[in-house]
Amino acid sequence: MIPVDLGGRAALVTGASRGIGAAIALVLAKAGARVALHYGRSREAALEVAARIGAAGAPAPFLVAADLERETERRRLFRDVEAALGPPLLLVNNAAIFERNTFEEPDDARWLAKWHRTLAINLDAAAHLSLLALPAMRQERFGRIVMVSSRAAFRGETDCADYAVSKAGMVNLARCLARAEGRHGITANSVCPGWVETGMAYPDLALRRNEIEAEIPLGRVGTPEEIAHAVLWFLSPMGTYANGTALPLNGGSFLH
Repeated sequence: MIPVDLGGRAALVTGASRGIGAAIALVLAKAGARVALHYGRSREAALEVAARIGAAGAPAPFLVAADLERETERRRLFRDVEAALGPPLLLVNNAAIFERNTFEEPDDARWLAKWHRTLAINLDAAAHLSLLALPAMRQERFGRIVMVSSRAAFRGETDCADYAVSKAGMVNLARCLARAEGRHGITANSVCPGWVETGMAYPDLALRRNEIEAEIPLGRVGTPEEIAHAVLWFLSPMGTYANGTALPLNGGSFLH
């Protein structure tokens, strides 16, 4: 494996207490980033990730809790990270929620509440945190933003349209940032996983793993580490010319 050195830059990874986010935080810390590990509710899970980072011989991460549905919490999160590590020049917008929310829901208020919550956490927070990170990135003439999107951004979903729309929005958000900020030395890209072995995917995998894996040419679901390595590539010197890219990582289950 080619050694990657992120040069001690501050990196903010949202939703990093489990799954893909935890794997990203670990990989970035091992590559020399000073990681701010955001979590929502479970400090215990975040501490477990911090322990794994320490066991790997990497610097201890800065743990910071915030409810990304609330814009005041996003601002406070960013201030806390800046105070602890300096401005994050590496930003990974990974935090997301997934709730089934079908068009057959008879209560429009309930449907809208789920819709608004999903878009606030998955998309609005990514846009807001990117906006907060841009001034320092412009000043340094360097910045790397990665969105953890999904194959749902392209496939469309019948029972969780809000999730699919939020993930499609993240892809286009990265493209907008790529075009607007490239002249400042800032790149923005997306990774778009399919099925991955995470807690979010566990209920479906437990019920119909054979069916899911039968749709994947590689015959298995992905691992969080495989997604994390793709994120690292975008943030590293190897990915300097990638800008506005949406990278499918689904084992060939959905080609576009």
